[in-house]
Amino acid sequence: MRPSGNPFWRFSLRVYRAPGVSEACLALQERCNADVNVLLFCGWTGRQGRELDQQRLRTAIGRVAAWQSQVIAPVRLARRALKQQHDADLAALANPFRRRLAAVELDLERVEQWLLAELAAQWPPALAASPPQAIGSNLSRYLALLAPAPAAQDLAHLACIAQACARPDPSALRRARAQAGQ
Repeated sequence: MRPSGNPFWRFSLRVYRAPGVSEACLALQERCNADVNVLLFCGWTGRQGRELDQQRLRTAIGRVAAWQSQVIAPVRLARRALKQQHDADLAALANPFRRRLAAVELDLERVEQWLLAELAAQWPPALAASPPQAIGSNLSRYLALLAPAPAAQDLAHLACIAQACARPDPSALRRARAQAGQ
């Protein structure tokens, strides 16, 4: 599977663009040290009716931990530092570099998602659960690994993400309608 042809990536782009999801993911990243890609992975696997137990979640976290901490985090740190320039002249000079780093960071996130999708492909098929239930369980288990006593706002962020993950994919509905009409 090529990173650019990853169905997990397409799912993530759709979900992340849903109202409130990017804010919810970034808030959980800041407050609980959540990996946004793992949050979306919980939703994607749940959308397929797969519930992830703690062992599978730990395996997924371990699969991408070094990539996240050694590759993505330094690029993100540099991008944020460029964004926080207070000197107007320096900020103007830094802006093109910040945009380039943002593009590199996005490409690196795509690789991380490929790693997660490849991991999920190695797992045997699971008993199918209802997608909304599986999504909620996966997200809750992941948050419990990070924050054993989550705050109410963390749970609200999870609910926002879960709702977006459970929404039907409009392009999939269009494809199904087109196939039914053929």
